[in-house]
Amino acid sequence: MIKSLDELSIENKENYDHLIKYLMNAAMFDYKIGVEFSDRLPPFAPPLSYNHVGRLIIMNARWPYPTEIPFQLAHEIAHVLYEDQQYYNLNDQTVNHGEADANIFAINLLRKYCDDNDYHFGNFYKFAKAFCIPHDLYYLFTDGRIVQSN
Repeated sequence: MIKSLDELSIENKENYDHLIKYLMNAAMFDYKIGVEFSDRLPPFAPPLSYNHVGRLIIMNARWPYPTEIPFQLAHEIAHVLYEDQQYYNLNDQTVNHGEADANIFAINLLRKYCDDNDYHFGNFYKFAKAFCIPHDLYYLFTDGRIVQSN
């Protein structure tokens, strides 16, 4: 797994930049969500999202594994869209459901990016690896397709 942008080729850096721009534009223009990259957070601080007093995502610009950022950003867009903060005040089952829904949304947004840019993968493992989707989320794929949210 690639952990650093320095490990990517120039072509892949360009693809990475294109993907980040795509996700930022989706957040801002399609979903009316502001996105800010902050270098004031500690390196392992996760992204934050807010629904009230404006819709905003704060991404950690110091995250040590930048190749994970696109999936994180797509995931946070879902939290803002579906106002998932309430899940953290309920039981574990609703927390897990909210997280699963955000993961499904994120995967589908990344698939839309691939469709829009004519990128194809031989199977969902290659897709998941390309977008640094965590292994513990592979259960969301069945027969090469993403399961649907309930």
